[in-house]
Amino acid sequence: MLTARVDRELLAAFDAVAEGRGGRSALLRTVLQQALKHVADAPRIAPRADSAGNRVSLTFTDVETAVLDHRAAERGVDRAGWIKALVRRHIALKGGVDDGLRDAVAPIRMQLQRIGRNLNQAMKAGNAAMMADSGLQIDRELRRIADMRAEINEQVTALADVLRGETTFWEVAD
Repeated sequence: MLTARVDRELLAAFDAVAEGRGGRSALLRTVLQQALKHVADAPRIAPRADSAGNRVSLTFTDVETAVLDHRAAERGVDRAGWIKALVRRHIALKGGVDDGLRDAVAPIRMQLQRIGRNLNQAMKAGNAAMMADSGLQIDRELRRIADMRAEINEQVTALADVLRGETTFWEVAD
């Protein structure tokens, strides 16, 4: 099997010539045979053994392609990478996380953990101040700190999922 990408005008011209010569496949075989005769003396190089043999070809409308490109750009991957990850997610294979994304997210997670530790220390100090009969009314501020701590813990967990290759962000309605 051979797949080639050509623009629409070239394909239309090829089809017009192929119409009287047995169709696309017949004309393409003839063209390839003639081309091989011209390079008969060229050295032969063995094909790569590691090439993937299981290729799938998909055709999308212009609107679908635009959406695919947009979604892929949101994840920092190309269209084919996004489609492969989406398919792997739907067949329950773990999708890998792009190394660039991993490198960008890891320092953010570390910084959030540091902030979370600082908030824990502030909570402990605030609780200690309330118990010491200091007369300070800081319970409202302690609630705000507790809310921030909970939000940071949620974000640290989400970033950890990304770093582990969690694929829930690929979920789409079936």
